[in-house]
Amino acid sequence: MKKLLLSALLTLAASSAFAQYQTPGTGVRWTLAQLAAATGSNVVLTGPGTYAVNGNLRLSPTDTLSITTNATLRVAAAALLTVDGVLLVNPRDSVKITAQASTAPFSGLTFSATSQGSRLRKTIVEYGGGIRILDNDLLLDSCVVRYQVARIGSTATNSGAISPSGGAPRILNCRIYANARAGVQSPSNRNTSPVIQNCLFRNNDTENANTPQINLGIGGATPIVIERCQVIGGPYNMAGGVAVSNLLGVSGNTVVRIRQNRIANNRYGIVLQGPGIQAVITRNVIENNNINPNANTGGSGINLQGNATLTGVASRNVLRGNLWGVTVLRTSSTSTNPGPTMSFGNVSSADSLNVGLNQFYNNGNGGQVYDFYLNMPDNMLAQNNDWGTNSAAVAESHIVHQVDQAALGLLNFMPMRATSVLEARQAAAVLELAAYPNPVHEALTIRLPSSASASLTLRNALGQSVYTTETTPSNAQLTVPTGQLPPGLYVLTVSQQDRTATAKVRVGE
Repeated sequence: MKKLLLSALLTLAASSAFAQYQTPGTGVRWTLAQLAAATGSNVVLTGPGTYAVNGNLRLSPTDTLSITTNATLRVAAAALLTVDGVLLVNPRDSVKITAQASTAPFSGLTFSATSQGSRLRKTIVEYGGGIRILDNDLLLDSCVVRYQVARIGSTATNSGAISPSGGAPRILNCRIYANARAGVQSPSNRNTSPVIQNCLFRNNDTENANTPQINLGIGGATPIVIERCQVIGGPYNMAGGVAVSNLLGVSGNTVVRIRQNRIANNRYGIVLQGPGIQAVITRNVIENNNINPNANTGGSGINLQGNATLTGVASRNVLRGNLWGVTVLRTSSTSTNPGPTMSFGNVSSADSLNVGLNQFYNNGNGGQVYDFYLNMPDNMLAQNNDWGTNSAAVAESHIVHQVDQAALGLLNFMPMRATSVLEARQAAAVLELAAYPNPVHEALTIRLPSSASASLTLRNALGQSVYTTETTPSNAQLTVPTGQLPPGLYVLTVSQQDRTATAKVRVGE
């Protein structure tokens, strides 16, 4: 998922045909008008507040370019803008940096390690190869980054619309949308700690690659922060929400804070993958991450994959409408090392964050509810959460763990929190039933509250319907033949008089 080290000083081969203008490096503070008037400059004033940049442009390390008035810079196809000095953009309304033709994007905007102190405010960057940031704490505030491409011709530009590599850039109050791949991407092998706050990410990954909208690698000395953002997917069903990964197994600890976001309508919500990640995931609404119907390759509200050094707390989140609520697994299916140890609630903990209070409901696929799938042999805690029901048996039927498969770990979800979801849902009424014997061999008996018409479906572990009927019970009782079914775990769903119940049934064991 992650790309190799970004080379923020890369000049595309296509750009070598341009004459490059570089400021003299004499410590001058330039304006756009002064830059256009400089001898040999490839910046041309073409109209009031409008400038053409007709080749590669480089701001030398000791020079500053200050833009405080509304302006538009139209950059030639495949030309590269490189900032080694300080670029200060703070107009009254906006500055737009765009291509001279939308069908011929420029190569992008690069900030090198010597451009510390650069700030872009109220800046629109569009139709380029992205913003590359090398070992720099660049500030982007109230900016728009859109229509960035991943290649020009056959030459790759970047995998992120904004691509920090090293440092701790701040991306605040921005709108980042309709870019070819990730909205923000950092590398797997360089410590990078962006702070991303109050931003909108929408419909990125227009190439429909296997790419999340926020795609981050290992963190640096300060925490990665993703806070109060909207990460909204749409037509691109391979696009994920948020991923933080350490796929190369780099030693150290990536600290990440994911707080108060809405992450919706993506291929998946949040993925944490690899060792050495310490995460706080709190107060997020993670919903309807189900746009790719292949439940074998995505759809989790939260997915954790790694070893015991993937730690932290998930609390006060709402997880609903995803193909899976939470999925947890070890680094690989063959790993013998313990898996992630993140807590979803521990009533014995003194940590004020480790309180549970998550809401899990309406997550599922194949006609089954999957609010939590503990797909590893290690135990986890998920206490003091709202499972959309006050029935421990119903909550149990929505969880896959040791109770269902002896090789799996045990999810300790008791005590449960009294649900507030039932009060908010029209169809919250739960049908009381008894299903026996369990395990069953030849026939399953189901006792219902009444003899009113009822519908019944039995599904296997793949979500496939193996038996369905709509009938009137005899003496409030139904019988399901099971003698011809392969041994294994099945999920029973019964509806009667606008009430529904689910239960796990083990056949032939």
